[in-house]
Amino acid sequence: MALQQSRGLIVTGASLSTLALLTACGGGGGDDDSSKASVTPPTTITTPITTPPATTIPTTPIVIPVVDPTSLDDLVVDPDYDLQAAFTLLVQVDLATSQRGYFSLCDDYQQQNQIITVNYESCLLRGALNNGQLNEQLLVANHQRNLMAVVWFYDGSAPQYQQWQYSSDSAGQQLAIN
Repeated sequence: MALQQSRGLIVTGASLSTLALLTACGGGGGDDDSSKASVTPPTTITTPITTPPATTIPTTPIVIPVVDPTSLDDLVVDPDYDLQAAFTLLVQVDLATSQRGYFSLCDDYQQQNQIITVNYESCLLRGALNNGQLNEQLLVANHQRNLMAVVWFYDGSAPQYQQWQYSSDSAGQQLAIN
């Protein structure tokens, strides 16, 4: 029995050697160029990097203070303020002339001494005078409390300027040029 075991080991060992030899040599091949050697890339063993689980830092909840609700009874409004976003401005131009003229009412202007510069792109109202007259009603936003009126004629004479300011004493707002 010992002889049989040693023969089995020899056969098994020979088979494994042949198998290893065939594998190392590439298992044969064709009759092409035998000078090429087969190269087996080296195998790299990677070990997974384990990261410890993230630790959570307990946070304290943000406490938002509760404010007692307010009511409209707490609202304080100036007696002169009527809670309107705009007011009506009555514009009346009445000049004793038959010359062709033009009227502009603008909110962007600068005045230094006697020199007035008007940005005509900011005009709220523009219009031609008809025999020296113009009558219009204009809705003006509350924040526009100072306006510049300009009347100029086509003959090249100097324009006439008149500044208008909101009057809280007046029931109706009016700009009159005579």
